[in-house]
Amino acid sequence: MKIGIPKALYYFEYPVLFKSFFEELGIEVVLSDDTDKNIVLNGIFKSIDEECLASKIFLGHIDNLVSRMEDENIDYIFVPRLCTFEDKKTICVKFYALYDICKNLFNARFITLNIDYEKGENMLKAFIKLGKVLGVPSYKSISAYIKSTKKQKDYDKLKIINQKKLLNSSRNLKILIVAHSYVYNDKYLSYTIKNYLKKLNVDIFYADINNNILKKEEKYKNISTSIYWKQNIDLLNGIEEYLKNVDGIIYLSVFPCGTDSLVNELTMRKIKDIPSMNIVLDEEDGNAGIYTRIESFVDILESRKNEVDVI
Repeated sequence: MKIGIPKALYYFEYPVLFKSFFEELGIEVVLSDDTDKNIVLNGIFKSIDEECLASKIFLGHIDNLVSRMEDENIDYIFVPRLCTFEDKKTICVKFYALYDICKNLFNARFITLNIDYEKGENMLKAFIKLGKVLGVPSYKSISAYIKSTKKQKDYDKLKIINQKKLLNSSRNLKILIVAHSYVYNDKYLSYTIKNYLKKLNVDIFYADINNNILKKEEKYKNISTSIYWKQNIDLLNGIEEYLKNVDGIIYLSVFPCGTDSLVNELTMRKIKDIPSMNIVLDEEDGNAGIYTRIESFVDILESRKNEVDVI
């Protein structure tokens, strides 16, 4: 059996978990291609105008897998329904609807995983049900789930260790990128920005790679006690953890993300003792204006750092 996984949205938050679960069950995983112009355009064509760019790109990746199903003998395309999590946390409602949207848009076979803690569907139950759909006994699904979650945790722990090592050893300007993993890990969306920062001798750190991944610290409540979107909470925890160790913050989001537009604005208003800039990516290709803004921002950070060094 072969299952296709689109390299967009949830894939970048759980790059090991889902893939490893299927492989532990002896199922071959086929990934969609890296995001390119064709995937973006196909996703835009399949979407309504009000969809955020990340959602449009996701549909482009689904289209990429659908076009390969027959030639590569892909049995199902995996699109989970991620709804609510522990402690009444939730995520953007677009993640709720992805499975249904894909089933209605594409003439293809889809399989899902329903995670909805409010309705009693926790992670373990969801994976057991997924296994049953695939004809796998519960004990095998439980074993695959335990092994894949451990691999995901090891992967996350290594990311934190590597980022902390760089933070402690860096002598360059340090900028914290506040962005979802599906934004900063997508080469089409963020490669040019990250590459340009590195050319300016800037070391980059990511807010969602923080200690709260391994243990609950709830540092985000220093910024807001009313935010309930899981992915934004992850970012706020990272801001609080790294705030005193970086020279500046770049908020990086896609247009028109509703949760980011609210949370980023709130955070920029509350955190005033460190320079920050907000970059919103859209469907246009031009980066000249973004480069100019980044260069000016880095100049400001260098000036501030030089002033501190002189004092």
